[in-house]
Amino acid sequence: MTPAPDPDPAAAPTRTVLLTVQYDGTDFHGWQLQPELRTVQGALGAAVEAMFHHAPILYGSSRTDAGVHARALPVAFDTTRDIPAHGILRGLNTMLPPDLAVIDAAHAPLGFRPREAAVAKTYTYRYQLGDARRPLTSRFSWHVKRRRFDLDGMREAATHLLGEHDFSSFRAAECDAHTTLRRLYALDVAAPDDSELVVLTVTGNAFLRNMVRIIAGTLAEVGFGRRPPEWVGAALAARDRRLAGQTAPASGLTLTTVHYEGYPRLGKGNAERDAHRAKDEGC
Repeated sequence: MTPAPDPDPAAAPTRTVLLTVQYDGTDFHGWQLQPELRTVQGALGAAVEAMFHHAPILYGSSRTDAGVHARALPVAFDTTRDIPAHGILRGLNTMLPPDLAVIDAAHAPLGFRPREAAVAKTYTYRYQLGDARRPLTSRFSWHVKRRRFDLDGMREAATHLLGEHDFSSFRAAECDAHTTLRRLYALDVAAPDDSELVVLTVTGNAFLRNMVRIIAGTLAEVGFGRRPPEWVGAALAARDRRLAGQTAPASGLTLTTVHYEGYPRLGKGNAERDAHRAKDEGC
């Protein structure tokens, strides 16, 4: 078979490919391309370029930080190549490293951008209880070295964070988001499973940099019994990062779901606001 000619780099894209990507973020320096560092965008981009014979611009739905994982992160790119979705899925996975995979591939409407189309995201944070380190979960959890959490206290504390608030107390110092207003739709703390894992699940319209990890670290203070539940509400109201808890380790955080329906399209339809929001994601 004669290989297809390389696309004309000046030609206008004719289709958009939407990938769903899963990765263990332990050995990546986050999603975003960085010179001389191993990143998800860099590894995925190299595979796409090898398959499609042009350098892609990858549009991810979130910029996860170093060490953060993703169960299903949507990534789109434009191309002139007409390759079936099943061929894209199989071909890319033969070139990707063991800690990164494409779990779905599809053709999307031309120009589809996952970040702009999303209406909400769900993250999970996993705490590993118990004295012993668990090798099968240590890459995906925070070993807090406690035998139990005050789960009722954590759940009560979480109610202070639901709804729309100024989350200035829950963002990294280097966060440059245009606005610190965010809305949390759900915040659940599950009971430990058979492996003594406690899972925190957070769904919101968008997140500030390190926001979920700071929520996880703050709720852990209540779980440890060091702080009462109402302290979380006071820290939120103070709008001062120094008054909230620690930033929990990246290992426990996973982006699990990007939602495109089922929640209000907050801030959508305003081009200037959307341009600012493009900087705002980065847990």
